[in-house]
Amino acid sequence: MIVSKKMSNLTHNLLNWYSKNKRQFPWRVKKNIENPYYVWVSEVMLQQTNANTVINYYKKFIKNWPTIYSLSKAKLDSVLFQWQGLGYYNRAVNLHKTAKIISKKFNGKIPKNYETLIQLPGIGEYTANAILAIAYNKNTIGVDVNINRVISRLYNLNSDNNKSEISKKIYTLLPINKCSNFMQALMDLGSEICRKKSVNCLICPIKKYCHFYNEKKEINFDALKDKKRKFLFVYLIKYKNQIILKKRKKTKFLHGLMEIPNNLLNNKPSLKVAKQNAPLNLDWKTLPGKLNSKISNFELEIRFFQAQVEKKITLKNTVWVKKNEIQKIPISSLMRNILYYLNPT
Repeated sequence: MIVSKKMSNLTHNLLNWYSKNKRQFPWRVKKNIENPYYVWVSEVMLQQTNANTVINYYKKFIKNWPTIYSLSKAKLDSVLFQWQGLGYYNRAVNLHKTAKIISKKFNGKIPKNYETLIQLPGIGEYTANAILAIAYNKNTIGVDVNINRVISRLYNLNSDNNKSEISKKIYTLLPINKCSNFMQALMDLGSEICRKKSVNCLICPIKKYCHFYNEKKEINFDALKDKKRKFLFVYLIKYKNQIILKKRKKTKFLHGLMEIPNNLLNNKPSLKVAKQNAPLNLDWKTLPGKLNSKISNFELEIRFFQAQVEKKITLKNTVWVKKNEIQKIPISSLMRNILYYLNPT
């Protein structure tokens, strides 16, 4: 085990490296990093999303809703529309819910204690600790995949199912009153140097304390999971220059967004059976071709049916939309690709 003096030197080396090499992001500007609302928004956006992708979304989001109060008063459809392309839309739904709760119960101020934060929609263990560490400089840390990998290699720990031991090791390194920079330094180290596959140990500021570097031991981190395959059947209903879009309700995935009526299946049926499972008994035509897409931890095969109706019909939670109106409606990137492929009107 690393002795106290070495621990102190390790932390010092890491913080010194970070001060000279930290990645530049809009949420790290001093006035933003000290604003818990901005930290919270950035941390939620960064979940499952590359930091460089987040930059423009973050800037537009903060420009539209610069305070928790302004976000709490926004319409959910507006928030979802702004979120388009960022994915994992339930994050936006929970941001909106939590903004309302904080505005009403906490006078617009994000709580400073873990027990309260963890009760808010969309704020889990990592996000709660990240807010406390980064925004409030509390003596804690949020452990993301990058930090998990760095500490695992540093101490020769298996990163899978070893959460408790990894946390213990991290807390022996926490610098008093510098936890904000320390957490971000570990994140940058994992993203820029101690990467999953391409590790650059020679320029690592803490390599002399690292078991992985000193033993040259290859550790199996984050084994890749097999991609599951699912099947999406899309049912396009047309009336003149309009199509039907349906709003997703009470779903964890893409809640509140609009979509063409569809059916997602784990097993591939015949086209005949898929047509029989259509939302309405119409004269369905099978459209040629298919799309393939990767969604989170599964691959998606997409096929299409189309029906032309002579008068408008009614389906629950649906609206008729003209082609030139689609750009104004919150839909997912996947559904936008499907609409582009179908070119429905």
